[in-house]
Amino acid sequence: MGRNRSESSATMASIQSTAAASSSSVSMGGMMMNSSDMALYDIPLTSPSQQASSTNFEQLLHDLQSTSVDPRSVRKAACCAALIETVQERRQKNQNQQQQGGVGVSPNELFLATLAALTSLQGTLEQQVKQLRNDSTDGNNSSSNEVETTALPLLEILRQILPYVAHPSNNHGALLLHQFGTVSRMLRMFVALGYAYTASSSSSTGTKKDNAATSSGANALLRQILKTTTMLLLIAPPSSSSASTNTQESEKEMAKLLHATIIRMFQDVRPKVRKAAFGCAMDVVIVASSSSSSSSSSSSNSSPLVQQRKVIADFLWEYCHAVITQYKSSGSKKNKNDSSSSSKNLIHILRLLSTALPYADDVRIRVRFGDDCLALMGGGGEGGEVSMEVIRETLITLLSCLEKGEEDNNDGLLSSSMEDQEVGTKGTTTAKEEEEISKFAARALAFLLQHRPNAANSSFSSAGDVNVVYGRCLMGCVERMLVRTGDESTLASKMLAMKLFPNVLTSILHLCDEAAEGDDGGAINSAEMCGTEFNQFVSRMIPIVTSYFSPDGTNSSNNNLQRVALEAISNCVDIIRQALKIQYRNAWGNILPGGYATFTSTLALNLLEMRGGGGGNSELEGKLQTWLKELVVSLLRLRDDVEKDGTARTAVEYATSTVMRGMGLELFLSLVDFTDDHVDIGDKKKKSLNTESGGGLWWLLPLMKQSASADASALASSSSITTKSHLSFFQGRVLNLARRCDAASADGHRTAAEASIQKQRVVEVWSLLYYFCLHPIDMKENFAAVAKTVVKALGDHSRYPKLVPVICGSLKSLAVGVTGRAEANLSTEATEDLEVLSNVSTKILPSLFKLVETLNESQNTNSADDMDTDDKSSKEKQAIRQQNMQLVEAVTDTIGQLAQICPPEFLQNLFKKVVQRLLVTTTDAGDNEGDKSSKDTQALRMCSLLGLGQALVASGSLDDNSVSLLYRAVRPLVRSDEHDSRVQKRAYKVFAAICEKHKEFVTSEERLNEMTDLMVDSIVTCQVSARHMRLKCMTYIVQGFDSSNQAHMAVIPKIMGEVLLCLKDSNGKTREAAYQLLLEMAVARDDMTDYFKIILAALGAQTSHMRSAAVMALSRLTFEYARNDMTVQSLLPSLMQTVAFLFDDSSREVTKSVIGFVRVCVAAMSPDQLEPLLPEVVGGIMKYNKGRDRFRAKIKIILKKLVRVYGYDTIGPLVPEKDSRLITHMRKLSERSARRKAAGLQDGQSVANNFDDMMESDEDDSDDGRTFMTGVTGFTKMTSMTGKSMKSAKNKSVVSGARSTMTGKSVKSTSGPRIKAELQGEILDMLDASKMAKSVRFADSNMDDNDFSDDDEMDDMQFDNQGRIIISDGLQKVSGDKGAVDDFDSDDDDENLQLKAGGGKRRRVSKFESVKVEKAERDAANARKQSKQSKKPASSIGSAYKSKKAGGDVKKKGQKYEPYAYVPLNAKDYSKKNRSNAVSKMGTVVRSNKRKR
Repeated sequence: MGRNRSESSATMASIQSTAAASSSSVSMGGMMMNSSDMALYDIPLTSPSQQASSTNFEQLLHDLQSTSVDPRSVRKAACCAALIETVQERRQKNQNQQQQGGVGVSPNELFLATLAALTSLQGTLEQQVKQLRNDSTDGNNSSSNEVETTALPLLEILRQILPYVAHPSNNHGALLLHQFGTVSRMLRMFVALGYAYTASSSSSTGTKKDNAATSSGANALLRQILKTTTMLLLIAPPSSSSASTNTQESEKEMAKLLHATIIRMFQDVRPKVRKAAFGCAMDVVIVASSSSSSSSSSSSNSSPLVQQRKVIADFLWEYCHAVITQYKSSGSKKNKNDSSSSSKNLIHILRLLSTALPYADDVRIRVRFGDDCLALMGGGGEGGEVSMEVIRETLITLLSCLEKGEEDNNDGLLSSSMEDQEVGTKGTTTAKEEEEISKFAARALAFLLQHRPNAANSSFSSAGDVNVVYGRCLMGCVERMLVRTGDESTLASKMLAMKLFPNVLTSILHLCDEAAEGDDGGAINSAEMCGTEFNQFVSRMIPIVTSYFSPDGTNSSNNNLQRVALEAISNCVDIIRQALKIQYRNAWGNILPGGYATFTSTLALNLLEMRGGGGGNSELEGKLQTWLKELVVSLLRLRDDVEKDGTARTAVEYATSTVMRGMGLELFLSLVDFTDDHVDIGDKKKKSLNTESGGGLWWLLPLMKQSASADASALASSSSITTKSHLSFFQGRVLNLARRCDAASADGHRTAAEASIQKQRVVEVWSLLYYFCLHPIDMKENFAAVAKTVVKALGDHSRYPKLVPVICGSLKSLAVGVTGRAEANLSTEATEDLEVLSNVSTKILPSLFKLVETLNESQNTNSADDMDTDDKSSKEKQAIRQQNMQLVEAVTDTIGQLAQICPPEFLQNLFKKVVQRLLVTTTDAGDNEGDKSSKDTQALRMCSLLGLGQALVASGSLDDNSVSLLYRAVRPLVRSDEHDSRVQKRAYKVFAAICEKHKEFVTSEERLNEMTDLMVDSIVTCQVSARHMRLKCMTYIVQGFDSSNQAHMAVIPKIMGEVLLCLKDSNGKTREAAYQLLLEMAVARDDMTDYFKIILAALGAQTSHMRSAAVMALSRLTFEYARNDMTVQSLLPSLMQTVAFLFDDSSREVTKSVIGFVRVCVAAMSPDQLEPLLPEVVGGIMKYNKGRDRFRAKIKIILKKLVRVYGYDTIGPLVPEKDSRLITHMRKLSERSARRKAAGLQDGQSVANNFDDMMESDEDDSDDGRTFMTGVTGFTKMTSMTGKSMKSAKNKSVVSGARSTMTGKSVKSTSGPRIKAELQGEILDMLDASKMAKSVRFADSNMDDNDFSDDDEMDDMQFDNQGRIIISDGLQKVSGDKGAVDDFDSDDDDENLQLKAGGGKRRRVSKFESVKVEKAERDAANARKQSKQSKKPASSIGSAYKSKKAGGDVKKKGQKYEPYAYVPLNAKDYSKKNRSNAVSKMGTVVRSNKRKR
């Protein structure tokens, strides 16, 4: 015995020294309660394989000795190493084991060593506790260190090795069974030590820090004991003896350990310890449940270990039941309130049960605790009151009893509170258990309906949660009773559930009423929460109840279910309508679009399915129809009642829209009557429709239109029953409504406003055609009749022009849907519908063709009357022309879609007529020399015919012969410029459509050469407006070129001049098309050297326009190909030398192009390529410094790039002497930037990857748009366009500017200022007053002058953030900036100004910036002067009575009246402009605290 004690002491000393050394450099981290490892729990249940167990244990030892950054792993590894060393030393002392010196450590040896170390440590800790009780502060830190460095690692090691000690291969865990009592006593003693540490630290006189450390160590110790205890209880082997006495003793010892550790800590005041105890209890329940289910599935007889685990779990259930029973029995003895210990104990147990009950392995356990919960809610059986907090936790626990766990096939409708757990039961319930849980649900439902908690009158802060949980419990009871499937035993519960269903729905709805009491935000939130539960109940339960509407005639029980279900739904209709009462107003925004709309939509779906399936019950359909009408009409009436309540009106309209989408517009319209019932039918002057703008049900039309558009997404799922409709309904019901509106608009007794309203309603009613075209099911019977009506409606486009896009869009949608369903082969009906549409399209297409001609003729009529001197009339006609153009586009799109499905013979004939008319019109236009009106008429007719041809080509339905015919007809229009420019532009559009849709036709050898010659020969006759489409045609043609064909390659030089000139076109689309054609020609040429030579030839052009365009082309090609094409990369030095000859060109546009080219090449060329050219490049760009001020920002960017690559020592000597100060200034700013970068203030880097940005922008593309000047001022061209003041930019410090840039979003640079109207490439007509009014803004008189930027192009023209031109008073600006103009032309030596910076430092500014910095300084000085003037106190009211020596008023000699203040009521003083002055005057009389407004 003495030898064992000495070995334990030696082991303990070794562990303590090793752990102390390892923890000397690390601190103890917080120990968190982790989820148990199921693999460890399953080890004792595995097959007794010695080799597998040994291998796993060796891996465990390796893991225990491995370290990481976690201090706990370091201490655990140190303790494990010390234990292994102790085991090896013990082996060496034992002579019998010397021959096994090479064998690894066994689980039993490590277990005994750990147990001995813990026993020794226990004595040490007991002595330290005694020191703490004697107020010895020296032992405070030592005790905490002992716990952290030794106790916690040893307990964790013991926890992980216990499964291997209990493994069946290890003598069936005999050693652990023998030492179980010792380990149990040791753990219980450690628990006592943990609580003793806590008590001693609270009463100790040591420092607060030491006491906190001791308390933290005790908490960690208790949590680790809980984990170790849980492992011991779950893996301890059962007694091998068959005697019941030994089994009882073993269970008694386990119960003692369970109560002394886990159960004891259920009531711990420390949340972490209590949470850890709950977690361990959950592990016990989950492992016991999973073990029993797996054992039952594998064999009929459960193993003893599984039975033992169930016994431990039963101990927990019994303890929880005892706590509840004790609380109930104490109801008449003392008052239970939230602060009592018994209530807190009960609440803790209820929270544990709410988490653990879904994992109970026996349904009877849940039923038992469910009955306990019902007893608690009933007052405990002794008449005592139960607090609201206890009721809430009781309801949550009851909900857990009702929830479906995994043993119920995991098909529960309710969300389980343990759904995130990875472990659960996997069994299935028996029929007896099904019956038992159903009976309990019935008892619980009856009890809950009779004992609803009165949370509204409670002062409990979470009273709203009580109502929510109560509603969930009701839903859980109904779910348990309804969704069960099985034998006749569950039929009674289903019948009872459906009988009580209306009562449950009423109770849940009334929760919203209780929660809505009060006007505060909490009441509204509570009402919304209860409304959500109402919605959940309706959405989950109503489909189950309505599923019994279709009975089985051979089964009487199913017929009874149908009868009860119909009675329940009939009662529910009245209950649902109660939700429209005013007391539920706070919940309307939730329950109307949710529960109310869902209930209505569910009934509608049942009705639609009965109608669609055929053979339905007509009586049932009639009932559903009646119920739906009551629900819909009640909702619509509510909207009239809350007309003036915006919030309620929005909720009702949203609910109505939801109902529309849920039942479909056809069914909805069949339930709604738009007529005015208050009008006498016999009155000849009756108004059949309500003429008020907001009266009647006409507010539904916009909602229906929106719903029809939303249903387009449902077209993909053609099986959706709500998208299926009948064209006959539209023809009979909807169009009848449109006819009545049209007749009302023509009634002479109506005012113009009323007639306009009726016309608008006609269009809104017709917009519903889109919905009926989504998936019509009666195409074969009724589409022909609808088509006739549609054609007539299109003929009335003069009165209803808005009908044209509505009808065309509907026909297009119909064609797309029918074609898609036919191609998918969904049914034979889809193929028949396609045939019907194809046949009827032969009647629709001619009308559409005629409509196009009519619309174009109406444009010509309006153009002929443009000589009208009335400006308003001219604007109206222009608007009509624009509208007609849009209508023509909509019609042509529909023609293109219908052309794909119409009969080919008909399409060919129709196409030939179009071409024939086009030829006749072209001939007449060539022979006609009449007036302008006749020429315009013929031009418009030609444009319409060309548009029709383009639509047919775009449809892809024409054969090669038809395309060839159209090509021959259009070719003369391209060659000639005798016709209007619109004709040629439209002809090029037709060519582009042919090239895009019929590439084989274009790429044929004969046709390609012909079209190439046509494009080359027609360059002289090309109109300006047709350039864009012409370039697109040429792009398609070039794509068909063959690089080996010399004839094709010879075309490129012929068209190169036109392409280069188009690069400088004023239209943005034309420029972009020219660039794309330039790149396509490079691909077709396939020889970049020859291609560059062709472009370089343009450098010798006589005009600067062509030279500039050639340089821009070189820049774009370099930008696109230099990074990837080595040929282009090798050509860059020679290109640079060639372009360098243009440095002396005096043209500004050439200068701009050359600088852009240099900027691109500097970024693309390698340093070795560029270095020999540095003198030529630097000297060339510095020539533009004087007299080319608008390019100096770009020059600085180029210099900055060169300096970044080659350094200041290389670039400095190349700069002319007169500009040497620029390099000096750049060097200083670079050094300052380096210091800022070292301080962590460097801006984010970004590279400009857009060609337009690099060519046009003056922003540096390598520092996020911050140039050297803007690095100081924080002001750039991009910020000047946003209206930012220069004064605010100057006053902004460098550090703040850097921070704002680091945190701000990157701004997408633009290609320069652009008028808003020209953003799409269109040219702004400045003679058009209507367009100029939208594109021009006059500067305010007090607007800051913010034209200061690096780009001088911005000096003459300014733009606001919407792209409008800002026009300021030029004379005032010149007079105010006279000094700046003089300084602008002064000598460079006078441009070195000293600017004050923050902190008294002075800073030099380069001469490029000096003029504008000086201007900014003057502006800032003026702003400060104005601010000082504005801050001067206003003339004091009653100043004659103010004392000069003290505060307050004084009456002076000669003053007749007492001190007073007179404030005149002048309306001008309280205008927006003078309001601040009036307030300041008031401030001299009345004191007020300054605060932000």
